Amino acid sequence: MREESCVLTKLENERMEVYIKNQGAELTGMKLKSNGIQYLWQADPKAWGRHAPVLFPVVGGLKNDSYRFEGKTFNLAKHGFARDMDFETVSVSDRRVEYSLKSNEETLKVYPFEFELIIAYTLDGVSLTVDYKVVNTGDRDMLFSIGAHPAFNCPLEPGETMEDYILEFETEENADTYVIDGNLISDEKLSFLKDSKIVRLSPDMFRNDAIVLENLKSKCVIMKSSKTGKFVRVDFEGFPYLGIWSKAEGAPFLCIEPWYGIGDFVDATGNLEEKKGIMKLAKGQIFSCSHKITIG
Repeated sequence: MREESCVLTKLENERMEVYIKNQGAELTGMKLKSNGIQYLWQADPKAWGRHAPVLFPVVGGLKNDSYRFEGKTFNLAKHGFARDMDFETVSVSDRRVEYSLKSNEETLKVYPFEFELIIAYTLDGVSLTVDYKVVNTGDRDMLFSIGAHPAFNCPLEPGETMEDYILEFETEENADTYVIDGNLISDEKLSFLKDSKIVRLSPDMFRNDAIVLENLKSKCVIMKSSKTGKFVRVDFEGFPYLGIWSKAEGAPFLCIEPWYGIGDFVDATGNLEEKKGIMKLAKGQIFSCSHKITIG
């Protein structure tokens, strides 16, 4: 399910430029006009060849890259297929673009549910709101997960390192992270925040792969330079999981990922309806969520 064509859409106001491509309905650029800085990771394949993929209809990896539903086994790669498919551009203006992806013969081979996935990007000042709508267009309950995976340049300016940056949560947290075991999640947890809301970033944080947090009190988190004060803020109210990821060997980006869903655990049964974090949507119903990215 690889992309075939790419149409790039530019959103712009007096303060900011944003670029989104129809392949995967993926955000590809966020530039502040006042300083000319590109805040979004530019998908250097030497480190990680994506910008901000949409995760659907699963988040994370599946045990044996497969799942079972109604007695049948389906193969599905990590994070699902939406990120590799061409979306239809439904509408576009200077400050808003809306995309749609509908189930088809190809998707039904790996995901036996009929759906429409609608993603809209709206620019307002120095903020970009990303709205998701999942529509069950089939005749039975639909099982799915959805998530965001935006990567931000970290550091943002020459002469800085990742160690010059902090993550600041909205409120003090006592939060543990799940431990990644290969492509899956183990039952082990490690302390991440203890009566604190600030974490100093370093590549070593990611020696066990991503940080995976659940049910935070905070509704937003800020990646901020302690040298310049330049920042990226991600608002994720309502999302039950938050992923934070870079590479332990060092890569100049940081992903801040709001999720409705989580990867398979090492002891997962493989039955989709038993998957932790899976969402259920009744026939004809719509699930909506959104996150917001602010730069400065």
